[in-house]
Amino acid sequence: MALSEKERKRWQMIDTIIAENKNELKQATTHTVLKEFAEEQGWMNKNDFGKFKVSLRKLGVDYDHLREETFKELDLKRAKELDALDDSAPCVYLMTGAVDDESSGTGSFAIIGEDGEAYWYGAFFGDDLTYNPGDLVSAEQSVAEKAVWFAAKCLREKGIECGRVEITTTCPDLDETTLKSRGVRLGVKVDVHVNDEDLRAVDMAEAPGFKKWQENDLASLVMVDEEE
Repeated sequence: MALSEKERKRWQMIDTIIAENKNELKQATTHTVLKEFAEEQGWMNKNDFGKFKVSLRKLGVDYDHLREETFKELDLKRAKELDALDDSAPCVYLMTGAVDDESSGTGSFAIIGEDGEAYWYGAFFGDDLTYNPGDLVSAEQSVAEKAVWFAAKCLREKGIECGRVEITTTCPDLDETTLKSRGVRLGVKVDVHVNDEDLRAVDMAEAPGFKKWQENDLASLVMVDEEE
C-alpha cells in the first residue's frame, strides 16, 4: 500500500533522527534505553513507535529481542526471590472452577474464597486467550491463570511486591509450569492443590450473572502472618 506524503515524511524524519544517534542506539544493552529515547522524541504512540522499531532494525538493533532478554533477566531474579518465600509469606487463598457447554460453545468461570465467597465470576469473553470452547481443561486453565493475576492485584493493593497464592482446583490437568511462569512475571509464587470433592467453585461458575474483580476489597484478601 502506497504511503501518503505525510507518512513518507514521518518515516524519513524518524530514520534521520535515528541515523544521527546511531552510535548511542547501537550501544544499548536493554530495551529501556531505547524506550527512553523514544519517549524523549515523543514517539511513544501506536503510529510512531512501530516506525521507530523498524528504523532500529535497519541498524541491526532488535528492540523486541532486547525487551525479551531484559524480562528474562528480571524473571530469573524474581524467581529466586519467590523460591525463598516460605509458608509464612503473605498469601491469597483461592478456589477456582469452570464449566463448558459444548452445545452452545460457551463457558463460565468462578474464583471464590475458602469460605465460599465469590470474588470474580461470569462468562468467558470471546477474546479469552486460553479458553477454547468445547475444551473444559482449557476453561479450568484460564480461570487458574486469572486467579494468579487476581492474587497479584491483591498483593499490590496491600503494598506487597512478592507473595504467594494457593489455588485449589478440581482439575488435575492444569499446566502448572505455565501458571508458575506467569506467577514469576507477576511476583507471585504459585501452589496448586487438587480437590475433586469440593465443587463450590464449579457451582458458582454455573450461577447466573457475574461479579467483577474490582468489586472486592483486594487488600483484605491477603493473609499476612502477624508475627512477621
